[in-house]
Amino acid sequence: MRKGASFAVLIAGLLLTAGCGPKALTVGSRPFPAARPVFSDASGKALEALPAADGTIRLVFLEFPWCPACADVWRAMRISAKPFPQGTVRVYRVLFDRETVLTPDGRKEVPPLRPAPLPEGDGPEDPLALKITTLTALPVEFREEFRVSEGPVVLLLDAEGTVERRWIGFSAGMSRELSSEIMKRARVLSPRPPGT
Repeated sequence: MRKGASFAVLIAGLLLTAGCGPKALTVGSRPFPAARPVFSDASGKALEALPAADGTIRLVFLEFPWCPACADVWRAMRISAKPFPQGTVRVYRVLFDRETVLTPDGRKEVPPLRPAPLPEGDGPEDPLALKITTLTALPVEFREEFRVSEGPVVLLLDAEGTVERRWIGFSAGMSRELSSEIMKRARVLSPRPPGT
């Protein structure tokens, strides 16, 4: 009998601790608003939620300063949004302003060795079909709130802020996949004219 009670206490303890750690940014989760501020905007204001999206299709792009694949992800997002009217897609660009370096004294977090450049268009004729809102992750708070161990990460959010799709890293088919997802949602955003 005592063994069964000990086992039940152990299970209850494990369940409690499982709910206390950082949350994973997985499909089906609703990460924002977070329990506390995890971003800052251009003015330095701390935010726990993403700024309003005004009916656009929302992508959250977690961009890291050490990330060689981030330029490819930007290109994939631009290519996928190009066939749609300007402003159909909003990208929340979440920059991480710290990176971990190894020193003789151990690991430490420092400002990025290479600042992340703003994404460029494909040329002067490119109207940059993406609306971009740039935020900075608060390093300690974001890490304590969310488990992000790989990058880059792109999240597609529905109207309520639930993660519908997630891409980690870059793949050759990413622009095609993004374009397909945008197409599905653009049909919902632009109702058909009567009689069609």
